[in-house]
Amino acid sequence: MSSITRLLSILDLFSETRPFLSAEDVGAELDCSIPTAYRYVRELVDAGLLVRFAGGDYGLGPRIIKLDYHLRVSDPLLAAGQPVMRELSEHSGFDIVMSRWYGNELVDTHRETHDTSLDLRYGRGRPRPLFLGAASKAVLSTFPKAKLAALFDQYPDDIAQSGLGATLEDFRASLLKIRRAGFYLSRDELETGVSALGSPLFTDDSGEAVGALAVIVPTQRLEFANLERLVESVKEAAARISQRTRAVIESRQSGGVGSPNSASRARKSA
Repeated sequence: MSSITRLLSILDLFSETRPFLSAEDVGAELDCSIPTAYRYVRELVDAGLLVRFAGGDYGLGPRIIKLDYHLRVSDPLLAAGQPVMRELSEHSGFDIVMSRWYGNELVDTHRETHDTSLDLRYGRGRPRPLFLGAASKAVLSTFPKAKLAALFDQYPDDIAQSGLGATLEDFRASLLKIRRAGFYLSRDELETGVSALGSPLFTDDSGEAVGALAVIVPTQRLEFANLERLVESVKEAAARISQRTRAVIESRQSGGVGSPNSASRARKSA
């Protein structure tokens, strides 16, 4: 592991249950000397990625907030998705959530709230379980065979407990049904009393989803909801967001407004 990788890996040590760390904690986690740990955290403090508190512990710094802002304004899926999500929330009367798959994590990136009394356990930035819930299963259903095999090798127990199958063949067969349907309905999988309808989101024509759009429905309201209409609504909204995202990406790649090429041309003409 390179020194820069070790340095940045310190950021992964912070979590909801462990928001503060000492240099000694860092040294123990990275299996490095205390002087080296102090040097690492000082570099991260200088970069604004960590901040030192009076007691000597360290926490995540203000640069993280700035990076999150830049991520939100530059994410083409968010740019294309937010207006559609607002529209879907208004028409359906339910909350709408967008989730993105990063590496081997599924993270919520945006929520359009309709029911302010609905307190969801997961929110922007908090990873979801990989194999539970409408969003995760909608995304997984689009993955190629090799990627599913790699996930099954790594998480066989989690996959079996999620109801997706105890063998790779069963796992793939379960996801193929979801893929053919174009959506997945979860009932109380992540939170008691909370169900969701999820459909995959795409940024290219590879057929592999990068995220999912989900309508969040209190389980007690499912029997009164027009599920057929909700399914068509979330599938149509996901398709529109995917199409608009492709257009945004193509525009940026061709030097449209907001692309690096357009910014460079503007500087040269100034």
